[in-house]
Amino acid sequence: MEGSRWRETALLLFVPAAALGLIGCGHSGSSATTTGSTAPFSAAELRVALLPKVNGIRAAAPATTGSYASLAAADPSTQLSGGVRVTPKACADDVPDGFNAAVIAGAPAAAVSFRVGHNGVSEMLVSSSAAAAAIAAKLPAQCARYEETVGGKTFRYTVHESSVKGIGKEAHVLSVRSTGGPADDMWSLVYRGAGFVGSVTVIGPGASEVAVKSLAKHAYAFATKELS
Repeated sequence: MEGSRWRETALLLFVPAAALGLIGCGHSGSSATTTGSTAPFSAAELRVALLPKVNGIRAAAPATTGSYASLAAADPSTQLSGGVRVTPKACADDVPDGFNAAVIAGAPAAAVSFRVGHNGVSEMLVSSSAAAAAIAAKLPAQCARYEETVGGKTFRYTVHESSVKGIGKEAHVLSVRSTGGPADDMWSLVYRGAGFVGSVTVIGPGASEVAVKSLAKHAYAFATKELS
């Protein structure tokens, strides 16, 4: 997506890009915070439970670990690039990534990214003793459509969120599609398991609901096996 942050950050994503506020951790939720001391799994255990390959391809870089908040803050895509304007302005921070940051800010987390052809693929696992609350965030109605202006060019996006059956104990999928120019679509699926939550994101020409669901099923099965 020339002129947009999507292409610049696609391979670095742990969760969706900040143009959607998807990594912004600014959405509302419970004030309770899951800490590393009460989390069912350590960051090291979560790292082992991440997918080692996607379509036979190894990760683009070693997996990273830390608290959920620290991983989100370290991701370059959480920061708006200079000269980027998002309308409505609140959507730069307030569109949830499917995780309730207020619940899991201090929780152990692990993330990994892949480059599969022309697509960016990422996975994140977060340990939480309150997994149901950890994915309780919802898409603000005002952000179902938004615009991003970069270097005088305006890109328009449509965002849709829906629940998904058959993956984990609960799951929902979020799609971001360009409606105003050449841009890569994004599909992100968030689920909860026993003592952990996970997300899988695909950005690029191969991104689709079928692709992200298939990958998420595999990721959930692998994580469940490794963490059981």
